[in-house]
Amino acid sequence: MILLQAEHIEKTYGIETILQDISLQIQTGERVGLVGVNGAGKSTLMKILAGELSYDKGIIRIPKDVTLGYLAQNSGLESERSIWDELLSVFSHLQKEELELRELETKMGDPAILADEKRYQQLLENYSHRSEAFKEKGGYSYEGAIRGVLHGLRFADFDYTTPIRTLSGGQKTRLALAKLLLQSPTILLLDEPTNYLDIETLTWLEVYLQNYQGAILVVSHDRYFLDKLVTVVYEIERTRATRYVGNYSRFLDEKAARLEQDLKRFEKQQEEIAKLEDFIARNIARATTTKRAQSRRKTLEKMDRLDKPIMNNKSVHFSFDVAKMSGTIVLKANNVAIGYPDAVLSQGLTFEIEREERVALVGPNGIGKSTLLKTIVEQLPKLRGDIHFGSNVTIGYYDQEHRNLNERNTVLGEIWDE
Repeated sequence: MILLQAEHIEKTYGIETILQDISLQIQTGERVGLVGVNGAGKSTLMKILAGELSYDKGIIRIPKDVTLGYLAQNSGLESERSIWDELLSVFSHLQKEELELRELETKMGDPAILADEKRYQQLLENYSHRSEAFKEKGGYSYEGAIRGVLHGLRFADFDYTTPIRTLSGGQKTRLALAKLLLQSPTILLLDEPTNYLDIETLTWLEVYLQNYQGAILVVSHDRYFLDKLVTVVYEIERTRATRYVGNYSRFLDEKAARLEQDLKRFEKQQEEIAKLEDFIARNIARATTTKRAQSRRKTLEKMDRLDKPIMNNKSVHFSFDVAKMSGTIVLKANNVAIGYPDAVLSQGLTFEIEREERVALVGPNGIGKSTLLKTIVEQLPKLRGDIHFGSNVTIGYYDQEHRNLNERNTVLGEIWDE
């Protein structure tokens, strides 16, 4: 069954065309990956499908009984409620039905109703029917579902009465994802859902989505996540979408094969065009062959010329030279404790980094990875221990929330200032 069908969607901003003649469909149970280079229009298309952005041309068909849930990129949950109360609100309809069932139970114990056999039987049948429907909708398991999702998204150690407004940006984003998963829409629209997820949480999300009852459309730059999840890939390239069946690795193989075929067709047509042009040039002026030359010219004019396939997208390459070579030991930490005066996040950190090493810092959310980096660059004081830099060491720091950028600057101005 087709759950969503978009046909010939077009979106422009001023004179710039972002999307043109985009067509895609999502069927029952499909896991669809939406890929393309940055700026290709993936998030724009997601917002259009979610009904949050208008489009200039085309049509979107969604059956009445199909529900959509949309998680925008880095969209945190804003609420004055506590964690538990906010997620419990997803099941307000079940809470209402539960109260009504309790009221029926009270009536069933009423002596006046018990004395009326017919009325009692009607009440019993009504209760049995509604109780069964309540069970099928998850009425007896929704609190367990909330705890399961909170545990999977690493809120297990939180006090569930914690106000959401006190959470960090990353925690609010994970909580927005938790609420959306509990809502269980027919189609999940997920724009970069793996942001702010550590490895364990990402693994949990992969399994959860693999077993999700509805369909999924996901934008992600994580090829391993896409490989494990998606069954269909749509690539947006040069304002248009192309459909491939399979996971991300299969898409890469099929795209390469398709480009090779397109290049062969293009080269074959170019050879044919060259031969026709050569024949016309040599024979158009000769009385004995001019008719054949004119016939070839008409053939050439009617030909549907193929565009040369672009084998590789243009990309920027940077190369940086070191102004002055550092010593062999670049950084040495000894028994360092990090965090805040009222909350030690990690302690006993002892390590050293040598010149030209590439080091990955991993661990669960909240353990202090970003705090350690901020401590190294002296944005935060260390609680104890020693950090020493080698000779001729300079540091470049790219922070998670881009706080070192001047938002009043233009893009060029920000770079020029450096």
